[in-house]
Amino acid sequence: MDDASYRDVYSEVLGRQSGKKALIVDTRFNGGGNLHDELATLLAGKRYLEYLPRGQSLGWEPTTKWNQPSLVIISESNYSDAHLFPWVYRKLGIGKLLGMPVAGTGTAVWWETLQDDTLYFGIPQVGFRDEKGEFMETARIDPDIRVANDPGLVAGGRDPQIEAAVEALLKR
Repeated sequence: MDDASYRDVYSEVLGRQSGKKALIVDTRFNGGGNLHDELATLLAGKRYLEYLPRGQSLGWEPTTKWNQPSLVIISESNYSDAHLFPWVYRKLGIGKLLGMPVAGTGTAVWWETLQDDTLYFGIPQVGFRDEKGEFMETARIDPDIRVANDPGLVAGGRDPQIEAAVEALLKR
């Protein structure tokens, strides 16, 4: 959830992967950053005009946003902006959330160390609240499709959450 990773995602989604029919965004094990609005804006594209020279489709407007179905995988380990992004994604009705519930951790945190720089801790500084006055620190997110990962299957090379995400998008 930082600038460099967003640039990578943006170039992949609208570059090499632009011809795909759907997109899975995996936010599991993400400690946050500040990209919830950028990611939601990128994924919220709606088709409105097709480029059609001489009857050959070259794609659709908007060209700077993803305009196909998407799904976001969430987990218990999402924190800070990795909580805010799925919340915004759902609030804007962009697509489904799959995985496990995320505790309300949406807050801006300043990360600090003391003399011993192996001790790293966060101090919540900025709260976020919705139009109803609910702070994101208390806004648990429950997935639309609940799928737990079995550690034994993951250790064996399978990922039930990715498998379920693919299956859900194929049903669309």
